[in-house]
Amino acid sequence: MHTPSLTPERSPHEPLQARLGAFFSGVFPLLRARSRRVLLLSFAIALMSAVDLYLTLLYVTNTGMNEMNPLARAMMEYQSPGLLALWKFATVALSLGILIVIRTRRSAECGAWVGCFVLGWLMSHWVVFIDETRDMNLEIMQEIASGDPTWIMIDAAPRELRSGRIVID
Repeated sequence: MHTPSLTPERSPHEPLQARLGAFFSGVFPLLRARSRRVLLLSFAIALMSAVDLYLTLLYVTNTGMNEMNPLARAMMEYQSPGLLALWKFATVALSLGILIVIRTRRSAECGAWVGCFVLGWLMSHWVVFIDETRDMNLEIMQEIASGDPTWIMIDAAPRELRSGRIVID
């Protein structure tokens, strides 16, 4: 005697989209719709990007750091934390804007997941970097890095103060 199962049998050849949809609808009912998932992932990307900007500005204006991204390094060479923040905000806003506009498409969800994974990797990189540089001597670190073209430091003090002149407007 065969008793029918309460849950339907799933074929191993069932499309991944259907399996993921079933997972999300069972575990997170609010995330059943792709557009909601893309919005949530976009929020996570924005949050991790803000943390990245904060840590970048903290290190690049106080101790210096290696910047492997040539575009970010080029922006930092202008020696302006404000310009760097504006550039970062503009690039993240443009990217997230595109994802949000096309949020109902599979490519938007794919892009949002990739963005989250890349920024998640970057967050883990920051954790390791902070841990490794916590007890380093600043002078020795800057001397070692002085010949490295990826090393960048933004002097946060206004140019007039560095030259010894005080300018009062």
